[in-house]
Amino acid sequence: MGPRAWNELSDWLLRVSDRYTSVHVLVDRTTHECVLPRFMAEIDGLADAHILEIEPGEASKELALVEQLALGLRDEGADRGALLIALGGGVVCDLGGLLATLYLRGIDLVLVPTTLLAMVDAAWGGKNAVDSEGTKNLLGAWRPEAPVFADLRALETLPDREWRQGWAELLKQAWIAGGSLWAEVASKGMDHAAFFVAEAAEVKLGVVAEDPFEQGTRRSLLNMGHTVGHAVESLALAADWDLGHGDAVAFGLSIESRILDASGAHGVSARAALRARLEADFDFSAFRSLDPERVWAFMQHDKKKRGGVLRSVWCAEPGEPESVWEVTHSALHQAWDSDAVR
Repeated sequence: MGPRAWNELSDWLLRVSDRYTSVHVLVDRTTHECVLPRFMAEIDGLADAHILEIEPGEASKELALVEQLALGLRDEGADRGALLIALGGGVVCDLGGLLATLYLRGIDLVLVPTTLLAMVDAAWGGKNAVDSEGTKNLLGAWRPEAPVFADLRALETLPDREWRQGWAELLKQAWIAGGSLWAEVASKGMDHAAFFVAEAAEVKLGVVAEDPFEQGTRRSLLNMGHTVGHAVESLALAADWDLGHGDAVAFGLSIESRILDASGAHGVSARAALRARLEADFDFSAFRSLDPERVWAFMQHDKKKRGGVLRSVWCAEPGEPESVWEVTHSALHQAWDSDAVR
């Protein structure tokens, strides 16, 4: 990660060029327009690369599109010696990871994140998945060995909306870290996000190293805000709202923090500070118009559910070890009502 990451990728490709029979670059339409020309100009060894393009947004995270992309690779002559470079945000990283894992039982993959969300979260940790019938990340696989080249210059093209999506995950990871990182992030707004990218990514990598395949509760901590967040994101997508993953996670952090308040968890004042930061950076009015019963129904598909019990994994205060909290129907309604009278 850094301002020379693409140079390092270029050097690496030159060293391993004999290893690959073809190179394929997956982008979405926005990345194709805003980033790909510069990327192709700076990276040696891509003159003959094939470009695969998808539409931007969560709606592209579907298994049918993975199949279409696989057929595209086939038609371009990709064999088991092919290399796939996923150049883009979280959706491109997810799709690229799953495509490379499934195609011919696996081809090599390189991730090149170009958004704040991808640089602080989606590109790291080796998880990829697609959605199905409104259920987030229902079908996926692990791909922990893929190298990542995160060049901070790609962030120069981001609109405000995309900064928001990554800022929510960055806030979450700063809370997990605690200490000086949380103090700095909590006192500053989204305009300062670029200063914390590397530290936030290191937080995620540290958590993943402790629990790489989510066998315990440590890695589930990275899903703070996602139990509610994935549910409202699915509803927003169905309603065609112009809101993204980070917007939904931010709202999820706010509601789930209130569930901890109602559960008697210590750290009430710290969670109030978290909500103040979220309120300053996000507009939750659309999410607040949702019916909590519909949100509850979508929450039943959350991957942390065990034996019929819906769980949320949080650290009650910044930097603390994680704890598991049961999320009941009444707890969600109490938190929702509390949010309404904030």
